[in-house]
Amino acid sequence: MKTFRTTALIGLSLALSAAIAPIAIAQDAPPAAPAGPGSGSGKGGQGAPRGEGGEQRGGRGGAQAVSLEGSMKGMNRALKALKGAVGDASKKNDCLKMVSEMQRNCAASKTAAVPAEYLKNAADAAAKAKIEDEFRSELRTNMRLLLDLEDAIVAGKTDEATALIAKVEALRDHAHKEMGVKD
Repeated sequence: MKTFRTTALIGLSLALSAAIAPIAIAQDAPPAAPAGPGSGSGKGGQGAPRGEGGEQRGGRGGAQAVSLEGSMKGMNRALKALKGAVGDASKKNDCLKMVSEMQRNCAASKTAAVPAEYLKNAADAAAKAKIEDEFRSELRTNMRLLLDLEDAIVAGKTDEATALIAKVEALRDHAHKEMGVKD
């Protein structure tokens, strides 16, 4: 009789597991895509197809509009925190997270459109294109510095990391001056 109960209990447990498993898996799945064009919430919002309604940034659950200002502020916040922590070996993982956050925001900035206010003084389309090229060129330079900074932190080279942070700040200040951005 005891064997029968044990066998029944195991069978019931397996049947219950098989019934619950699809529900657990479905909870991890991303939400369904919108019904079709025009079902988005507006310019650059979820549901707007790529290329229509602003830049898009992928993420779990759909695309989000890239905010250049938000990305730049995110880089500045992480840079400020990183300056205070880079010399402390016990904060190595925190520093690497901050650098990764800066890299993510830098990459997001490269996909964002240059704001019209920075292009308004350009004489023609060629001048606008030159401004946009310089903007993205400086972001590529910044990304290279951030990758070197990450390498220096991983290697425990605090002096090199501090020097790279100074270069990132100098590049930021130069770019802000060129663009007329007030800090």
